[in-house]
Amino acid sequence: MDIPLQAFEALLHSPNVPTVCRALNMYQVAAAYTRLSGGNPLEPLAADVRQVARGILARPPVEAGAEIRAGFDHLSALNVMTTLAEPEDAELIGTVLENTQDEEIRAVAKLAAAAAHTPPG
Repeated sequence: MDIPLQAFEALLHSPNVPTVCRALNMYQVAAAYTRLSGGNPLEPLAADVRQVARGILARPPVEAGAEIRAGFDHLSALNVMTTLAEPEDAELIGTVLENTQDEEIRAVAKLAAAAAHTPPG
């Protein structure tokens, strides 16, 4: 997966929510390949990815649309937080966990909460 960092950063900061979700998912795939390839080529942008994910989780989840299913932004952000969450993210992740009715989001939020070193709610 050879993604130029500048191109990835443009996707990550797109005003289009589905595009941002794709960028977050690309980061998670790259992180998963780290064990096989010896390194995540997107690692230099990890802090930026985490901040974008935090911003998404601080808002209500998106409604379903032509390009995105309901809550997919939260799902993408939580997926990346399973890799990048830090202790200070625990409260934000906990709020998502408390407020979601979606079982898939709840499951991934529990994984993200564990990554943030907090007991899942």
